[in-house]
Amino acid sequence: MPAPAFPWTASSAVEALRTGAVSATELLEQCLERVTRFNPHLNALVTVDAAGARKAAQAADARIAAGERLPLLGVPISVKDSFATQGLRTTASYRPLAEYVPDKDASVVGRLREAGAVIVGKSNLPELAGAPHCWSPLFGLTRNPWDPTLTPGGSSGGAAVAVAAGFSLLELGSDIAGSIRIPAAYCGVTGLKATENRIPRTGHIPHLPEHLRGERSVRHMLSFGLLARSVADLQLGYGLIAGPDGCDMEVPPWQPDQLPALAKNPLRLVLWEEGCLPLCERTRAALAGMVGKLEAAGHSVERRAPPDLDLRALHTLFGAIGGVEIGLGMPAWQRRLLPALRHLLPRTETLGRAFAAGLRFDMADYNRALNAREAAIASLERFLADFDALLSPVACTVAYPGRPMPAWSKPPAVQVDGRKLPYLEATIGWTAPFSLTGSPVVTLPLGIEAGLPVGVQVVGRRWQDEALLAVATRLEGVLGGFVSPPPLEG
Repeated sequence: MPAPAFPWTASSAVEALRTGAVSATELLEQCLERVTRFNPHLNALVTVDAAGARKAAQAADARIAAGERLPLLGVPISVKDSFATQGLRTTASYRPLAEYVPDKDASVVGRLREAGAVIVGKSNLPELAGAPHCWSPLFGLTRNPWDPTLTPGGSSGGAAVAVAAGFSLLELGSDIAGSIRIPAAYCGVTGLKATENRIPRTGHIPHLPEHLRGERSVRHMLSFGLLARSVADLQLGYGLIAGPDGCDMEVPPWQPDQLPALAKNPLRLVLWEEGCLPLCERTRAALAGMVGKLEAAGHSVERRAPPDLDLRALHTLFGAIGGVEIGLGMPAWQRRLLPALRHLLPRTETLGRAFAAGLRFDMADYNRALNAREAAIASLERFLADFDALLSPVACTVAYPGRPMPAWSKPPAVQVDGRKLPYLEATIGWTAPFSLTGSPVVTLPLGIEAGLPVGVQVVGRRWQDEALLAVATRLEGVLGGFVSPPPLEG
């Protein structure tokens, strides 16, 4: 029997719930029916709390009937399994946490609960959110809803599949090298990586919980955000989870304001698509089509790279800082072994070589890297001052074949139209630079090329997330937005 159409976005669901067009219980049951039908094969949700969600939905219906108007009251969401959820298993796909049940929510989870959201379950990810694919040593492989032989990307792979498949209408994600943006592009949904330190990390794994003596080591480049079916949904969720929580002391004060009005004047955009990395034919075609649509709508698109930024140099810098900070959480034997193996890597594997080098940095090396990062941030900010947004590919290719990839196994090269490209360069080569700079980025669907979705990064200036979301709304109106995967619809 074909699956019924599932038209909901978080924003449309809010309106329907408030007008009584659907009840929270009815909406939840629609999502749970799709979970029952499709999740056994897609493996997006690794913990499903049907009983808890039904109880929350019934309570939401009572509150709506009583006249409450919370922003997400009755809306089904899911949560990446790296965010702590009170009373609900949280593993981060890490064996020592296989049965861990937190006694309190991560700050962002608590904020969504307070807004009335109904948590359906937890979504799959690679071990400790540490890879751009979605194979878990606890739960196995998550499959792409457009083609189950392909990866959904990672680390927020289960999150993107859950939203695309209609298991939930909004998802929390984390991103240190593309972990929101890559799955959003591979699965055809929208994603927001907010400015670094705009959203608190309290309750996110890694770092590990206190009972495992976890200490925070990653101080830079990690950001948080959302995956959804529309930019309006990203705006809705962002306004709820941004700002300080009193625990993560690196999140500065923030006053939620009205999002900027959508000006009618043409947008000034710049497309950065040239560098040291090739792009597959589907990606090139989608970008060319995007430019044509935008120009036909009256917007200007200038094709050029930021003048002071070299993609390979940014890879080296990203890898080195990542090696220092992520490496502090690695076992001592790995910190000793990987640098020794660095010289065995081909010179084309810039990111891997830089990460291994960073494992051996002293304080002077680390300080120089942070100064170079600051210079890269300043350079990109100067460049963006002349544009409403920068556009760039999300990855070198669309979704590639999925396979089990345990931590510390050497990932295979990725085929880009017959050319073998090192795994990290092919997957995070276009996303890592904007993690390095801590920039806010929205990933938008560009459309379907030869049966698979292609996305684009829309990059804004630091701390101007609201302005970026306003630009992304205008772009979405031209480019078309989310398309439901045909295998999941009747």
